[in-house]
Amino acid sequence: MRFYVLTRSAYGSAWSIEASRRRLAVTRAVTAPSLRAQTDRGFEWIVLLHPSDELLDERREVFEGARFIYLDPDVDGAPSDVAWMAYKAGWAEAIGDRTEAVAMTRLDDDDALAPWAMERIRRLALRQRRRTALVLPNGLRVWRGRYTAVRHLSNAMQTLVTPPGDTMTVYDYGHRDVRQFADVRLVDPNLAWVWSRHDDAISGWRSSERPLTPALRAMFPIDWSVFGPSVRQERTGPAGRYFR
Repeated sequence: MRFYVLTRSAYGSAWSIEASRRRLAVTRAVTAPSLRAQTDRGFEWIVLLHPSDELLDERREVFEGARFIYLDPDVDGAPSDVAWMAYKAGWAEAIGDRTEAVAMTRLDDDDALAPWAMERIRRLALRQRRRTALVLPNGLRVWRGRYTAVRHLSNAMQTLVTPPGDTMTVYDYGHRDVRQFADVRLVDPNLAWVWSRHDDAISGWRSSERPLTPALRAMFPIDWSVFGPSVRQERTGPAGRYFR
C-alpha cells in the first residue's frame, strides 16, 4: 500500500503579498513541523502550489522534501476560492498507477496532526479491503491563544483508502460528504489534530473558549507562538464546543 499526504497551498495573484506571507508563516510554524515529527514517515507529501505565487520559492522551501503539483496558471480566484480550486487539481495524475491499494491523508497547509497520527492511520489502513475513509474524530480548534475541543466525524483531516483499481482521491468529494462516497471508520479517540483559525483562514469558526495549557501544547510539537497569547475571545463565526 502506498501512503500520501495531500496538501493544498496554492495562492495566486488574488492574494496580497501580506496575506500570503502570513499564511506561509502558519505553514512554517504548524503544518510542516507536525509532519516532520511523525513517528511514521513512510508517506509521500504531495503539495499543490500556484505558479503565480509571489512567494513560490519560499513556499517550496518550507515544504522541503515534498513533491509539487501546480494549478493551471489561468486558474485563479479570490482567497475564498482556494478550496474549490483544490478539487480541480491533478491529484489522481500525481498519484499515478493504481494497481495497488493507496491511502491519501488530506491536510490543509495551516493544520497539524499529532506525532502518532500517521502511524495509527497506517495500522488501520492496512486492514481495509474496500474504499474506506479513516477519520480521527477529535482535535482542537485554536484561535488567538485559546482552544475549543472539537468532535467532528467528517473533518477535513481524513484519510481515503482505496483498493487496487479504484482511482478516487480524497479531493474528489467535499469532506463533509464522505459517507456518500466511502465507508467510514474512526481511527483513535485521542486529540489528533490542530485546526488553525487565524485572520487569513479561508473558512469561519474564528472562536475558541479556553486558554491553551502546557499539557495541550506538549501534544503537538509545533510553534504555538504563531497563534499569539491568550486574549479575550472574539466571535466571528458560529461557536460551540462540538459540531458535526
